[in-house]
Amino acid sequence: MIKNTIKRSLLCAAIVSTMGVNVAHAFGEKIYVGLDAGKAEAKKYCNNIANCDSSDASLRGEVGFQLNPNFAAELGYTSFGTLFKGEDNNVNAKQEANAWTVSALGAFPIAERFSLFGRLGMVKYDVTNTGVIQGVAVKNDNTIKPYFGLGGNFDLTENWTARAEYQIYTDISGVDGSKDNVNAWYLGGVYKF
Repeated sequence: MIKNTIKRSLLCAAIVSTMGVNVAHAFGEKIYVGLDAGKAEAKKYCNNIANCDSSDASLRGEVGFQLNPNFAAELGYTSFGTLFKGEDNNVNAKQEANAWTVSALGAFPIAERFSLFGRLGMVKYDVTNTGVIQGVAVKNDNTIKPYFGLGGNFDLTENWTARAEYQIYTDISGVDGSKDNVNAWYLGGVYKF
């Protein structure tokens, strides 16, 4: 799953990079691409399950449009990896999840090269569940929910920015149909065309 996500993210970045130079000139050099890596966790998924893991490495790729120095819009793809893998007398199931996102970012400069930002957006989950709970096969789920994040940007150069962010993806379905938030930390970088 992670290998496929890395391949998809790199392919998207290559396509956007190839097209981005011409598109960026048309929009006054306001297009950017980013890639982030971190950890995602859904804590409630493992409640009352003896042998369980509810976190995994997570990757994000995004394409953004800087509207002005304080506001941007982003389209992104996130792989949460395997958010749930549990096994006991009643459960033998696994969940892999990813999401497409659209969001607005508001930045607040703190120093010449450092700013804090907030994110508010919508996420379309694609949840693949396999296995059984009490002998009943688990079902896949697709849904649209809000998500948000808080983070910081540090401008390394005119084109490169490092960023760290904490995100909360709300109400993703577990293998048993219950809902939980996915909490994720990311470190990454942005390239501005």
